[in-house]
Amino acid sequence: MSRLEWALGIILVLLLIVVIGLSVMFWFQPKPLQPSPVDTAATAVAQRAQQIAPTSVYEGRTAKISYAAALETAVAWQADAQLSAVNATWPQGSDRQTLLAGETTWNYIFFSPSQGANATIAVTEDTAALVSSAAAAGALIPDVTAWELDSKDAMALFLEAGGDEFLETEGISTLTMILNSNEENGRLEWLILLFAPANGRALTVKIDATSGQIIASQ
Repeated sequence: MSRLEWALGIILVLLLIVVIGLSVMFWFQPKPLQPSPVDTAATAVAQRAQQIAPTSVYEGRTAKISYAAALETAVAWQADAQLSAVNATWPQGSDRQTLLAGETTWNYIFFSPSQGANATIAVTEDTAALVSSAAAAGALIPDVTAWELDSKDAMALFLEAGGDEFLETEGISTLTMILNSNEENGRLEWLILLFAPANGRALTVKIDATSGQIIASQ
């Protein structure tokens, strides 16, 4: 056998040893741990809990008290600005006492007939700020003086009309209040919606903002 054949044979043997060694290392290396069904379920529950956890609570005033600051800012925007709607959403997970106070940051929608535009003005405590304005067809509240029921009064009626039971049953929820006029009869109305993110259940109550009468509940 020639020297070349010996050299090639040695090289082949060495390559074979390397391949065998790598195969053994790969076979015996630690396997990554797969999450158990319990771990997976716990992770899913934790993520869900984070989604429905209470959000931070901030200070505010009732809707009627905040309206004065909003109107001043609206008139500075356009002298003929008129109230079109009011709305607010409480931080998720707000407790009964927080809701009953009827105080939060309020958004007031004003319409300027001369400009054919809406403006959204947010009021936090006593500070009003113009958030946005855009061309739009506005639906005005015909008579703002008919607004007798403040947010705290409407909230008390709402809680009595099923809100308390909903909060006790569903736990963490999100509440939204909207004040606007009924397109059919011009009646000023509070629409209050309580939503439970855990299961999608909701309670909606409509209240006459002048008389305090419960108009509808579902």
